[in-house]
Amino acid sequence: MTRRVTGVDAAAAVAAAVVVVVLLAASCCEARDFYVGGRDGWTINPAEPYNRWAERNRFQVNDRLVFRYNKEKDSVVVVSQSHYDGCNATDPLLRDAGGESTFVFDNSGPFFFISGDSGRCQAGERLIVVVLA
Repeated sequence: MTRRVTGVDAAAAVAAAVVVVVLLAASCCEARDFYVGGRDGWTINPAEPYNRWAERNRFQVNDRLVFRYNKEKDSVVVVSQSHYDGCNATDPLLRDAGGESTFVFDNSGPFFFISGDSGRCQAGERLIVVVLA
């Protein structure tokens, strides 16, 4: 038996397809939280080097980077590339020392994070994140 597709059937199929596309687009573009260092948090000698972890992830505008650390010993500093290269926390773009710091990526491009303690930064507590457009 052959079934004939009517205009109503076609319209319903198109409407259903539009709903699916909208839902997929919304879910793919939803901001995500990324926890730096996983369970270890922002510390010296993490289980996985921070930049290797960052290379494995895809960061988008509006995603959030969450740092957890001991506020008595550490802080998170957003710096320029030259300050990153030299572990220089003076004149930062942003500094937080509250023990849990969340940064929202408001634009694409590279972001440079270091420990506010020069010795900790020199020991590898620093991170480059590239945010995609």
